[in-house]
Amino acid sequence: MQAAAPAVHNPAKRLAGQFVDRWPLVLGSGVLAPVARRWRTQLAEIAKSVGQFELLPEADHNMLAGVLHPEALITRAMVLVLRSSLDHPRNILRAEATRQVLMVEGFNTDLLDGVGPSAMAQQWTALHFGDYVAYYLAMAYGVDPTPIPSIASLKQRLADATNA
Repeated sequence: MQAAAPAVHNPAKRLAGQFVDRWPLVLGSGVLAPVARRWRTQLAEIAKSVGQFELLPEADHNMLAGVLHPEALITRAMVLVLRSSLDHPRNILRAEATRQVLMVEGFNTDLLDGVGPSAMAQQWTALHFGDYVAYYLAMAYGVDPTPIPSIASLKQRLADATNA
């Protein structure tokens, strides 16, 4: 994937564009559940972007109960559903049904299917793709992904408190 390639030819850049000025919410289940968590951390660390992850089926019991308010923020969210062909058939059905419920409620949504013949292949390709998305989101925000000023500040505060 090339940074200079237009978004139409670069799916990671396209998805990063969907995350700009939105609250990214990454849903995953089964083999892609840990990848959903990783996406959230990479979006924070690389793009300095707030967001969250939720795990299916748990999200259907907790998160879906709160999709009505605040109304002004619903269209500012971007839900990405990570899917794996290796998931339990019920979770495959659940991922699509959850996405449809969220779309009806006004959420922006997209899908990312795991690629590869094994669980590990799907985890690594989805994880790697997420790193690219985070990188392109950082580029879109014009931030340097390397320094993490908030963590440096936290460490300094803790050190100051310990030495006081």
